[in-house]
Amino acid sequence: MMSDPTTIDYLAHDQARGKYVLIIREDRRWTHQAEMHGQLKAKVDTYFQFIMDGGVTQEYPGTRTEDCAVLLMCRHEPGPESLAFFEYVRLVLAQDKIEFNYLHHPGPPGTGN
Repeated sequence: MMSDPTTIDYLAHDQARGKYVLIIREDRRWTHQAEMHGQLKAKVDTYFQFIMDGGVTQEYPGTRTEDCAVLLMCRHEPGPESLAFFEYVRLVLAQDKIEFNYLHHPGPPGTGN
């Protein structure tokens, strides 16, 4: 969750793309955008540091920076301001050849969207 910037939520290997994906999960609605954008920045900073300090390489030897991606999985659809912020995050990480994407994934039916 973005509200805990000190942890890596998930790390997965996307064999089809040859990427090691660090996943951020967010289940809250995007109602407090300024606060949530600050939390996302802090979380992405943690993920960036983990990548740059060799955390992914420790688990997957031989991994290079460009082999890494950060994925934000949102239970609720973000609004235009958040999408613009995501684009900013994407551009910043791209400077170090790290991909950033978001995915709106409401979860299984009946889970309280």
